Amino acid sequence: MKVFRTGVCSTSSPAAGTITAVFEDLEDAVSGDLPVISRGGWARSNDLPEPGQEVACLFFTNGISDGICLGVIDDNDPPGAPDQRGVWFEDGSYVYYNRSSKQLMVKASGGVSLEGDVTITGSLTVEGSITRGGETI
Repeated sequence: MKVFRTGVCSTSSPAAGTITAVFEDLEDAVSGDLPVISRGGWARSNDLPEPGQEVACLFFTNGISDGICLGVIDDNDPPGAPDQRGVWFEDGSYVYYNRSSKQLMVKASGGVSLEGDVTITGSLTVEGSITRGGETI
């Protein structure tokens, strides 16, 4: 039995943080629920593979029911440029840092909602209208 296998994500459970994977080379056998490795610490992530994405899995030597998903294998070109790190979404939204320009870039197709106090140190440029308490100023 191989300890390392590549397969295709079959199901994804955000509530449990697990996926199942199907392995074509094992006559479409389906794994047990596999926890997905993600970033931990104070900036945790909820990234999970989606059904249909190719995944890399590591198993104990007793079969494909006990193991972990190491993540997605993506043969596509990564989004952004080499000096950019961030997250790009399928609707065109993104949040990334550009190391060359030293700028944090945010684009939200559906708008941005902020909750809490906002402090701006520096200039503010607005292209469009400003509404305060229901009144456009």
